[in-house]
Amino acid sequence: MNKNILALVLGLSVVGCASNSGVESTIPASQMDKESVCCVSKKDFAWVALDKTEDIGFSIDDTSPVWDFQSGKSFFNAFEFSPRSGKVKVTLSSKMLKKQVFAPTVQLLDKNYQVSRTIDLDAFNVRYSDMFDANRYVHEFEVDAQELPYMVVYTDPSLIGETITVPHPARVRAEESGEPRPIVTDPKFTYSYTGELHLEVQTLSLGARQVAEPASVQATAATVATGAVAAEAATVEKKAAPAEIQPETKQFYHTAIEKAVADGNIPKALSLLDEAKALNVEGAQEVFVKAINAK
Repeated sequence: MNKNILALVLGLSVVGCASNSGVESTIPASQMDKESVCCVSKKDFAWVALDKTEDIGFSIDDTSPVWDFQSGKSFFNAFEFSPRSGKVKVTLSSKMLKKQVFAPTVQLLDKNYQVSRTIDLDAFNVRYSDMFDANRYVHEFEVDAQELPYMVVYTDPSLIGETITVPHPARVRAEESGEPRPIVTDPKFTYSYTGELHLEVQTLSLGARQVAEPASVQATAATVATGAVAAEAATVEKKAAPAEIQPETKQFYHTAIEKAVADGNIPKALSLLDEAKALNVEGAQEVFVKAINAK
């Protein structure tokens, strides 16, 4: 009898940690429609470089970049697999917290940033809460990181506002043990534009994805006898030269930073400023300071 009471108490404590008592309102579609996309093209995404082995948690929230996917606008995170990885095993999970959950969709892109494979919510399974983690969506898959080096995680806007109901932990435990089902309320979670996710990457085989390295090596070898020093200096200068920024990209970041500051969304403005600096967009810092002073 004492064991049954203890199991019920533990079950109640787990669901308390998983869903919390407060309910945070979902960002409305009308607000998302007003969000500016982050970039001119997917090539300009702020790609997060992954190691051969990763075990990281991350959030997708209203400070994350926005892109207009085929299904509509969504906040997202973009990842690049290690160039040393060949076949990798990826495990992506999305936690059900504060009565909400981010319903993930995954795009895998080739070297030219073209979508080659899409994994939608139907491929994810629900894993119930335990003593170590909350209720969550989980999907495990393998990918050739040499052929598909880029991964984007976002949500399908058509799901926003819908709900999923999961069994109460005490009910699951009772069904597994064959005991009488307790009188408890199964928690519901609403699909949201934001959420907390977890990513695991395990390299199963090695690869050697390199860009322009072989050509550089061959050019150096071919000129060793007649100008090795000059060739090395030219290679260093070429590597140090920043990528050419298109006028449209520069104008996009300047305008987006000014708008974010004008709207009072300083975290988003700072995020845009960081992206602009990473892309060597000229004048972004000055635009930000001027906008702050005007504000």
